[in-house]
Amino acid sequence: MTAYRKISLAMLAVFVVVYLLGAALYIGQSQHDVQRELTGVSGLAKSLGDPQGLPANVVENMRHIKPMAGKADDNGHVPSWFSSMVSGQVSFPSVNGWSIDPADEVEEIWEGFLLVSFSYAVGMVLCFMALYGMVRQGLRPLVSLAGALEAVAGGELTSRLPRQSIRELDTLADRFNAMASALEKEQKTVSHLLNELLQLQDRERSHIARVLHDDLGQYLTGIRAQARSWVYDPELNERQKQQAKVLAGHCETVQQHFRHLLQDLHPLVMEQLGLDSAIRHLAEQWQQLSGLDCRLDMDTQLPQLTGEQQTHLYRFLQEALNNISRHASARCAILAVAEHSDGLRIDIRDDGAGAESFPAKAGLGIRSMRERARCLGGKVQFSSKVGEGTRICLAVPLSESITAPGGAV
Repeated sequence: MTAYRKISLAMLAVFVVVYLLGAALYIGQSQHDVQRELTGVSGLAKSLGDPQGLPANVVENMRHIKPMAGKADDNGHVPSWFSSMVSGQVSFPSVNGWSIDPADEVEEIWEGFLLVSFSYAVGMVLCFMALYGMVRQGLRPLVSLAGALEAVAGGELTSRLPRQSIRELDTLADRFNAMASALEKEQKTVSHLLNELLQLQDRERSHIARVLHDDLGQYLTGIRAQARSWVYDPELNERQKQQAKVLAGHCETVQQHFRHLLQDLHPLVMEQLGLDSAIRHLAEQWQQLSGLDCRLDMDTQLPQLTGEQQTHLYRFLQEALNNISRHASARCAILAVAEHSDGLRIDIRDDGAGAESFPAKAGLGIRSMRERARCLGGKVQFSSKVGEGTRICLAVPLSESITAPGGAV
């Protein structure tokens, strides 16, 4: 229930109670007035004598007393319940041929009651109109505050409230603006630290990959070559040659896993052939390792990005595909990368089980994807339904300097 409705119901109850009390007091006073008026009229009837001896015009203009032989006044427009409440307990005997009739007095009281009730109703309507205006005016800053809080909850920490004309609301707006400023500053600090952490992680991965490739990879290649040479050594018997052949096979298997590990740590193909080739190699490798179908739809030539942007985008796609193979229970993944007028669009879909709570229960991988999207200056959206799979959309705006291939980076 809205605040205005609650206040209106409370005020309506107060108005009804006040009206009923006022009506009770009015009717009580009316009963007293009727009693007093009819008492005075009863004395007048005694002093006038028999109405037969008075002029006709005088008899017709008499109030509250009528000749007993005359026709009683018709008081049909006054409700019977009101008439009984006002004069039902008042009873006077006839005096000198006159009957005491309170109809005129009751009619006046009824007209006054209607006038007072109408004035009260008009005043009540005006009060409710004024209340509506004041409540609406008073709630407007709260509506603005609610909108600003919703914006902050959605990540728009730049939302601020304007100055308010009411001191208490202005204090509240100042507190909110201070809170939003602190959150914005904290978010920038956290985002900067996360960006530094991701860059440090990528540098460490690159360093480890190079060390493994240059040192351990060379040793492994040498061992394999030595084992291969033993296979053709005439001084060795067949059993030793078979052992050398098995050792060479193990070395080849280790080298295959070693290449996959190096590719996960640092995509050398991206440095050598560019981002588009690295994405194609990523899709082929993921399809080979996961055993799932990967349909790639990508422009023939992507816009040039900085080295840091390429790394963030590659890691974003890598994490998305890894999540599909680990959690989606899918059979197929569709990866679309295309350039639009407003920037680069990446769309990743699977035909897996989906989840209603996704990404409410997101883990570290989803958080890293969001942070990499933020580092790219883009926006990522996750959507998932049970039985319909999961879809991830990333929109990356591109500056004029990098929209065309070969442009300045």
